[in-house]
Amino acid sequence: MDKDKKKFILINTILIFLFGFLAHGIYDWFPSFLTVIFPVNESLYEHIKMIFISPIIIGLIGYFISYRKKKKYNNYFFSLYLTIMSNIVIFYGLFLPFYYRFGENLVVTLILYFISIFISQYINYLILTKTKNNNLLNIIGIIMLLTNYVILLYFTYNPLHIDFFFDPNNEVYGIYK
Repeated sequence: MDKDKKKFILINTILIFLFGFLAHGIYDWFPSFLTVIFPVNESLYEHIKMIFISPIIIGLIGYFISYRKKKKYNNYFFSLYLTIMSNIVIFYGLFLPFYYRFGENLVVTLILYFISIFISQYINYLILTKTKNNNLLNIIGIIMLLTNYVILLYFTYNPLHIDFFFDPNNEVYGIYK
């Protein structure tokens, strides 16, 4: 792996991982309709929003930094969408079997979260650097990011009454503040 690829993947992984910590607590610290875009409880479902919003924020910052530096990445928003979706699938694919077998373990959860971010950032790098630019893919990426976020918000306000949406710490579904 070349130096630029390692640097890109490692910096993005660390920034997304750290922002995930911040994103995890924002609603608890500032509960309002503005912060409902972040996790509102400790359900498995609400953590999808943390996994979703962290790369978006870091990705948008990266987009504006690269734009100012006149550095152009191909299919940026489509790549961002695929990266986020792969991160969710990888994380829950690794995490859920462990969780349902052994229960909650913060250290294991954080390690799995870091690994899933790292793998998804590798995918991100490949898409950004190995594909030809296609404006239609970027438009699709933006539409899919917005659509998926609207769906995530919908289920925050209208959670299904199944275990995946249940917050065991507060014994609620959805918003509790």
